[in-house]
Amino acid sequence: MENFWLMGDSGGLPGHITGIAMYGPEHLLWLAAGAALWVAMALAYRRMGPENRRRTALALAWLIFALEAVRMALQGGLGVFTRHLIPLHLCGLATYLTLLHALRGAKSPAGEPPSQKNVLLGEVLYSLCLPGAVCALIFPDWVAFPILNAQSMQSFLTHIFLTAYPVMLVAGGDIRPSARRLPKCLLFIAALAAPIYILNKIIGTNFFFLNEPSPGSPLELFGMLGNPGYILGYIPIVGAAWLLLYGPPAIWRKLRDRKTAPMR
Repeated sequence: MENFWLMGDSGGLPGHITGIAMYGPEHLLWLAAGAALWVAMALAYRRMGPENRRRTALALAWLIFALEAVRMALQGGLGVFTRHLIPLHLCGLATYLTLLHALRGAKSPAGEPPSQKNVLLGEVLYSLCLPGAVCALIFPDWVAFPILNAQSMQSFLTHIFLTAYPVMLVAGGDIRPSARRLPKCLLFIAALAAPIYILNKIIGTNFFFLNEPSPGSPLELFGMLGNPGYILGYIPIVGAAWLLLYGPPAIWRKLRDRKTAPMR
């Protein structure tokens, strides 16, 4: 436990620190715990009434926000907060998008459909933030920290809860994904990526992994394309994620419609 409060940029850790082995027992245990939590929260959410759903969604969103705020406060207090730790990665922004979605949902009268703005925001959480957080869990860039470490635990918990939020709301039917809204989601992420790419160049950061691939991630496979050529690797990666997220539900709906269609 001597390294529990060791925090900051993983690149500046002492050489004797033993981190988490990628896909080792500790990493796999976190993934299994996350999957179990997603299932449990989705099942529980489906059984809730409208008011309890809104309270649960809001509580989870505030919990995610609190975890991120505590991380930054601790890093600031310990004097290790740097520009690289500003929450401008997709998952960092997802913290605030999730809270905004929950706050809007809490203000909507019970039983009324969500506003179009919240429908699109829910689509962004499902189509972009969910696969982004899942990829972060599968290919974490914080494994240099030990398993019993505040920053390591905060990173795993935050990303697990970020994925649990859209999974929970989709399971309950409060987010209804539609591939027709994907072009707007692309415009949304492009509008964010352009200024962040410029900011990276100015202050020497790597938000959205637009300057170099995340270590151990599929983006490294496209390193042969150089920089910024490797960014093209996002196209097949996002395409594969959307195929998994939207393909099976679309097939299920077609099969269901065939079964319920009147015989002629």
